[in-house]
Amino acid sequence: MHFSALRFLEDQPEPRQTPLRFQNIFLLLLRILALLLVVCGLAWPYIRSIDTIPVKESRVYILDNTLSHQAGDGFNHDQSRLLTELGKLKSDTQVAVIELAASPRVLASFGDDRETVKRKVRQLQPSFQRGSYLAAFRQAGALLGNSLGQHKRIVFLGDNQQNQWAENVNTPPFLRNIEIVLPKTTAAMLPNLSVSEPRAQRIFLGEKSLINFTAKLSRSGNARNANVILRANGQGIFNRSVDLSEQSSTVLLQAQWETDPSIWVRGEMSVEGQPDALPGDNRVYFSVAPVQEGKVALLAQSQFLRLALSPEIMRGQWATHILDPASLGPELAASQDADVLCIESNYLQSGDARKLLWRYLTNNRGVILLVNRITPGIKSHLRELGFEAEDSLVETRPAKFQFVSFNHPIFHPFLSSDYGNLLEIKILKYSPLKSNQAMPLLFSEQGAPLLFQSTKFPGKFFVTAFGLDREHTSWPVHQTFIPFLDLILQAARADDPIPTSFEPGEIANISLPGNSHEAVLTGGHAEFRVPVESGKAQLRLPDKPGLYELTRDDSSKPEKILSVNPSPKESDLQYSEPAETVNLWRVSSAKDPKSAVSMPHAKVSLRAILQQRLWWWMVLGSLLVLVLEIVIAEGRRRET
Repeated sequence: MHFSALRFLEDQPEPRQTPLRFQNIFLLLLRILALLLVVCGLAWPYIRSIDTIPVKESRVYILDNTLSHQAGDGFNHDQSRLLTELGKLKSDTQVAVIELAASPRVLASFGDDRETVKRKVRQLQPSFQRGSYLAAFRQAGALLGNSLGQHKRIVFLGDNQQNQWAENVNTPPFLRNIEIVLPKTTAAMLPNLSVSEPRAQRIFLGEKSLINFTAKLSRSGNARNANVILRANGQGIFNRSVDLSEQSSTVLLQAQWETDPSIWVRGEMSVEGQPDALPGDNRVYFSVAPVQEGKVALLAQSQFLRLALSPEIMRGQWATHILDPASLGPELAASQDADVLCIESNYLQSGDARKLLWRYLTNNRGVILLVNRITPGIKSHLRELGFEAEDSLVETRPAKFQFVSFNHPIFHPFLSSDYGNLLEIKILKYSPLKSNQAMPLLFSEQGAPLLFQSTKFPGKFFVTAFGLDREHTSWPVHQTFIPFLDLILQAARADDPIPTSFEPGEIANISLPGNSHEAVLTGGHAEFRVPVESGKAQLRLPDKPGLYELTRDDSSKPEKILSVNPSPKESDLQYSEPAETVNLWRVSSAKDPKSAVSMPHAKVSLRAILQQRLWWWMVLGSLLVLVLEIVIAEGRRRET
């Protein structure tokens, strides 16, 4: 019986051609070629030829070019050693050089040829900067992380300065499988004389404008005496020999002279003596700006304050606007704030006075608050300002000042006895104040804080625990009163946006007024120009210490006289072994990097393979063949 499905078996047609015959031999060959090129490329071939030298070692030299390395001619010695080693290294060692200065700089990279590296090292001059060992080693580790050699090494050419190794000890480890070659410490200390930390302030005594100057003379070693020279505006202030035989390691040098308040003061101090291993730190520079009259708003009943701030005494320094307690409303509406507000606490019972005080504090203006009275309302407002007070003032037997923060700009000039002795002043009545957001600057014999500087507000805020009248203290009739009042008003002023003291090589962002497009820094027979964007100029200070004049392109008047001085830390010539610190920077690994250096053959790295032209030709060829195959196949498909 014939089923219907069997009909198709009987009707089976015969094929016209053999199904296994190749239709397009050319396309098949193209596909085979593309496949072979892809497979060869994925096999990462590396051909060693006569012209191809495998990189066995990647080495980074860190050359210390800070001021302290000039001691004992250390920089020149290590510079010569580096040039000698560069001449002896084999061609299978790639070399990079990092200059350790204010910020580590890649002086020569792995891609530079050996002669170029030598030329750059040879042109390097000793600097006066201070840099970070940690930053230099991080830079070297980053270079070695992208290097070709299987074996990686850092060679440090420095002086092992103790304070440098002591910085950043708690840094997490970051050096992995890198051998580190460190210099040996030959001496624990070198003798040195240095002068540092110059501070110059303008002080007014009566109608006289005086410059109060201090600097630190440091000594290590057995120097018996030192000759100190101070000059300002081309004139010699003093030139004398200082006996160091019975002095401590640090001597505070003081000087005072009269100047014209309307001109810039430019000066320098130098010291000479033996033995001295580092002459580069024997000179410092300083500058003082001319006087610009400030404005002070006075809301106080003290006749001594009114007299001290009168035009007869403060003309040219401070213009005083005495506020009327009954007319503070118009003062608030005018919004013409002075530089500093000086107010007594008894006026805080007025709502307008409190609003005025808060406006000064929040608008980056200075405030001096004299606590001459305590009431529940005043106590509550003091709490809002960050101070806790007792219910009333405390009357005490006449007690003198005992502890004074002479490092603060307000009291620093009083280190000189020419301005009077602060410890002679007596306190009769004061308010016990406490604050967690203010720094005490002055204490009584009993240890009670009497003067605070608050850190709670944008504006400078000073608070005294007593009033400035005879009922509270003997200060208003003491010879230090007028200088102190001028200094605290200067300190309460808003900070100058342009600092004047920098270290060599430091990067500074300086704000400039006006519509200038370029800032010009001149000095030391050099000129530096930087663009001004949005009223700010970013410039790198010169490496050489000295005085530099900053001007704008639209004005010939100097905006600032910048002083560039070496860091006092560079004058500390004490040395230590760095092995312990470097071990803290190493990443623990089962593989010993030193054993890797001793291996005779290096494993070819992926980076070395990718740098071969053969691999790139294979990849490019496979792509071209695949594109050609696609074009031909598409053309044939359209024909059929």
